[in-house]
Amino acid sequence: MVALAQPGNGRGRRGAGAIVALALLAFVGAGHARAADFERLDVSEDSDTYRIQASLLVDAPPKAVVEALLDFEGQNAIAPPIVDIRVVGATPDGGKLVRIVSEICIGPFCKNVKQIQVVRLASPGAISARVIPGAGDLAAGTTAIEVSADRGRARVRMDCTIRPVRRRPSLMPRGWVLNAIRRQARESAAGLEALALKIAARTGSPRGAER
Repeated sequence: MVALAQPGNGRGRRGAGAIVALALLAFVGAGHARAADFERLDVSEDSDTYRIQASLLVDAPPKAVVEALLDFEGQNAIAPPIVDIRVVGATPDGGKLVRIVSEICIGPFCKNVKQIQVVRLASPGAISARVIPGAGDLAAGTTAIEVSADRGRARVRMDCTIRPVRRRPSLMPRGWVLNAIRRQARESAAGLEALALKIAARTGSPRGAER
């Protein structure tokens, strides 16, 4: 897929687009389901590092939500702006090497962003991801996700830190970047819910079975 190129500095487009990419893995990608309910969505920037802290309720069983977060083939099927996501290898300790290509738009700027992460299921309800430096458009990044049961729904907590290879261009308003991250998170939560419900229906996991 060829990314849309808008007028502007190419390096700036690349650096800005990379800011959002890590968070996309955590929330799978945009879909057409009813958006999950955010309890918290805080986005901040400090010294070229971005932090996303979120808590949301997903209308699906927690087990299915965890499976959706790790179902990279399923994410490919339902998840624009993810252009491609696939497992490309493994680490000695059991982690998966996951390559992600996302089309990201911030203001009028759009760019295909590439990265490779090490993704691990740390425990039944906890997932961690770490960016491999030099393997894409992010210099560093970590994501920690916890999934727990809440009265028949799943509560998802995420703490994500991202440092792009390039700094945000001075002419690009900081608010554009922060608003783009918030928008992507809200849109992408619907895709997580859609995939989790699809998995629950396939496996016969009732929505109220985990409390």
